[in-house]
Amino acid sequence: MPDAPVPKPLASRSDDVSSDTPDGKLNENAVGETICARIPLPSDASLEVVLAFFIERREAGIPVRLDEIVDRFPQHAEPLRSFFANQQWFDPATKPARDSLIGEVLDDFVLKREIARGGMGTVYEATQQSLRRDVAVKLISDGLLADDELKMRFRIEAEAAATLSHPNILPIHAIGCWRGMDYFVMPLVSGRSLQATVKERKGHLEVNAANTRLSGCEMTEREAVRQSIQIARDIARAVGYAHRRGIIHRDLKPDNVLIDDDGLPKIVDFGLAKWHRDEPGVTLDGQILGTPHYMSPEQARGESDVTAATDIYSVGGILFALLTGTPPHRGDSTAEVLSSVLGADAPSLRMNWPGGMPRISELSDLEHVLCRAMAPRRTDRYRWADEFADDLDRILNGEPPSAGKDGIVSKVARELTRDQHQATFANWGRALLRIGAIVLAAHVVMFIIQESMSPSGLQSMQSSALSSASILGYFIPRLLMLLGIAWSIHYARDGEWMPQGNAERPVWSIWLGYLATMTMVNILWGWGFLEHPDVMVFASILSGFGFFAMAGHVWGGNAISGLMFFALAACSAVWPRLSPLFLGGGWMIAMAVLGNRYAAPQSPAGTFEQSPK
Repeated sequence: MPDAPVPKPLASRSDDVSSDTPDGKLNENAVGETICARIPLPSDASLEVVLAFFIERREAGIPVRLDEIVDRFPQHAEPLRSFFANQQWFDPATKPARDSLIGEVLDDFVLKREIARGGMGTVYEATQQSLRRDVAVKLISDGLLADDELKMRFRIEAEAAATLSHPNILPIHAIGCWRGMDYFVMPLVSGRSLQATVKERKGHLEVNAANTRLSGCEMTEREAVRQSIQIARDIARAVGYAHRRGIIHRDLKPDNVLIDDDGLPKIVDFGLAKWHRDEPGVTLDGQILGTPHYMSPEQARGESDVTAATDIYSVGGILFALLTGTPPHRGDSTAEVLSSVLGADAPSLRMNWPGGMPRISELSDLEHVLCRAMAPRRTDRYRWADEFADDLDRILNGEPPSAGKDGIVSKVARELTRDQHQATFANWGRALLRIGAIVLAAHVVMFIIQESMSPSGLQSMQSSALSSASILGYFIPRLLMLLGIAWSIHYARDGEWMPQGNAERPVWSIWLGYLATMTMVNILWGWGFLEHPDVMVFASILSGFGFFAMAGHVWGGNAISGLMFFALAACSAVWPRLSPLFLGGGWMIAMAVLGNRYAAPQSPAGTFEQSPK
């Protein structure tokens, strides 16, 4: 989620505001004022600001009803309902109330003590009476979380994990239902979660001790790095095994990995697993499934077509945490974490290593491997988890990984193809083409009028902005052009003039700045400090600057358009009579390229492909 100013929690609530009129009828104005007091945001607030406000209030323990927010911002009703339909999956404060079940007998299992609980269910240590062995029993959460979708996900978790047989995946012994509550039984692992190792690693790095303690053993820094790589490699192998069977975990994180007494990682909790063959409706559009600190950008955007690349990203995040002691995405609130997930490149080990990254041979190659595993775009990541594991093996064996250091050409190509807000501008194609055609037509008219002028009229136009020739040959076509552009924007946005969200706001700023600067250039022309050919050169240079700025915020390919305008500025200086055609043609080309990009339907980010292994 983009960074947005989040209002501070209110010191008091206005629940006591009366909403009844003296005649007993509901006072809609009073109700509206009450909601406005609880939600101190303008009615035209962007979706990002509303989401950040909602999450911040929940984290502060101040209740805000979703229906009130929907009533306050009806223009965001659908994305709000979709986004928050699954808040409990990543809300750490959500702990369903449950009466103690210690001592209860679930078929063949006697519950002995509670081990852990979360949004998906509660885990108990139990004894299987028939085999006289200790096991772990996971019960689906009740209360507010016991809806049909949650039960469906719980059963998918059991069915998915029950088919997997891998040394690094915790198996399922049995599946059952007790008093209407689904449960499944797993081995009881004697060990600790990988999160404990991450915390231990963080403590070591903070004190910058000479030795570190990983999985109970004293070791050097290099040994700690190698063991972290080994753990991540084993997890990647297990994930690749699950992917070949059509199962995506979707919520890989240190808390979902146990380290047994032999030091082997065991992946647990397939509660968010998505079968490649699952039934429609199991994964709803817009629902965020996963843990924010380790989730992929496509999960943070609420995309439903999550692929194997999502798990690869999360495994990379686990390795990052094992090495640095911190998750790859951090923040003081869920909103800040989501903003980091959506807006940041792959995190750098060198920039995030406390006290500076040590000179260890494995780390130089590992930086490139992590950049590939955690690339913001799925198509830039490893194709299969086994490829990721193979590269980690190569590093352990002292061999160069396939994800070598990028050359300058590949880096430039990646930047030119990057598009941070394609979904936001996906419906702008026709409007951009119209704008390009309007600009071209206006400058062709300028050229025709100027060519038809007498030498004296052309001379007066070049020297004075206040001459009749300048008004006819420049200002009238330009005014009509601006009116046409304004109409196109008004039509494309259904009458909405102000930018919506952090994606559009910089675009507005760039081009409003362009118009303001050109206004000042025209004033200088009117005062006699510039001549008309200079104005056209300045317009080309400013256009190039604007598209370069767009390259950094929207689509990297705009930088090529920026270079084109710089070249056209030079051409305008050499052949001033052709400058209107240069500028108008440049805008038509730039808008046609952008319009084509944002008019074509977006293809899926990738289908589920199984590793050939």
